[in-house]
Amino acid sequence: MKKNLLAYFFVLILSLILIIFLFSGCIPKNLAQSLATAQQGQQQGQNGPTQQSLPAETSAEQTTQATPAYQLTAKDLVILAQPAICSVTSYYSALVYDPNKADYFGPYYSYVYYGTGFCVNPSTGHVLTAAHVVDIPEVDLKWQVLDQYIFEAYPDYYYDLTEQEWNWIYENYKVVGQTSDTKLDHEVLIQFNQAISGLATSINTPYMRAEIVDFSPWEQRDIAILKIQAQTGGALSSVIIGESGMMETLDEVSIIGYPWTSEVGQDNILNPTVTTGRVSGKIMIGGTEVLQIQGDARPGNSGGPVLDSNGMVIGMLTMGTDETNNYLRPASDLKEMLNRNGVQNSLGLVDEEFKQGLINYRMGNYMEAINHFNAVLNLNQRHLIAQEYRSKAQQGATSATTQANQ
Repeated sequence: MKKNLLAYFFVLILSLILIIFLFSGCIPKNLAQSLATAQQGQQQGQNGPTQQSLPAETSAEQTTQATPAYQLTAKDLVILAQPAICSVTSYYSALVYDPNKADYFGPYYSYVYYGTGFCVNPSTGHVLTAAHVVDIPEVDLKWQVLDQYIFEAYPDYYYDLTEQEWNWIYENYKVVGQTSDTKLDHEVLIQFNQAISGLATSINTPYMRAEIVDFSPWEQRDIAILKIQAQTGGALSSVIIGESGMMETLDEVSIIGYPWTSEVGQDNILNPTVTTGRVSGKIMIGGTEVLQIQGDARPGNSGGPVLDSNGMVIGMLTMGTDETNNYLRPASDLKEMLNRNGVQNSLGLVDEEFKQGLINYRMGNYMEAINHFNAVLNLNQRHLIAQEYRSKAQQGATSATTQANQ
């Protein structure tokens, strides 16, 4: 009690002194600090001790700030998707039975059909493409093979044959596979990264044979599921299918594929290309809804994925173009076919390692990026984009070391 009275008395004396100095026009700095200390001491005596706050320059909030994580750009997302895109080559072969010669001849080959596909599950090797790339009407195939045979066997009569004679040939000549009397032999080949056009001519050619798991004809939904067996040192990459129902008119999209040109021939090198476009509408074709987009897509792009700004597949290019508008089989249809066949859409280890490598490269962590790119190349030696960015990361690391030593 006596201590409290002394404290009040001390504050009263200081207050009187303060009033005197106010009238004189100045306050000594040490006196003001003493008064503040005394008032604080009085408050502590009544309410107990209190903790002092950290100075502003060393506050807890400032000392625990975290480095912000790198946000992948739309460009990055396209780069991450590219390794999952593949070239699809499809052709048929057959023997021709000539009733005039009572013998089989051949084999003869159909046209080579080119398209694009994309892996949806790297563990199981499932790939999506357009059905019209791998499912050709039998009538068309028979005419193609007969045309080759007649041109070769009867060159003197080929150009003089009438329509009636051609119809007789179609009805009386047999076209059968080498392994089957009911259908032509069919090869579906897939190549990732750079692709070689034409037929497989060497065991060293980077083709992978594909099995057709299921398909919906082009006049219906134009979707085919293929299955491949990943090769040693060729682990697959994948993409994720998004929600096409969320797309709106004028939304930007990216088109990835292997466009066909008139110069495509045996041993031409094909590279996947990326173009951009926009959603221009939703229309009905053959009783089903498709997305209409404006963008540069050509016949070889058929079966290729179209990505939204988040890097998700929102559709697959289907048959039909008027040089300006192209049409997409929406993601919902792709998911329905995958679900019907028990195929799960997922990414793989290659995808995660490549993603981490790209993020570290963008952040300037070049040595860490190189480690991730090396991990990718240990899984897939032909991952050309990982090779490219590992080289860039090595250049970045060398440049950083040089600058540090200057």
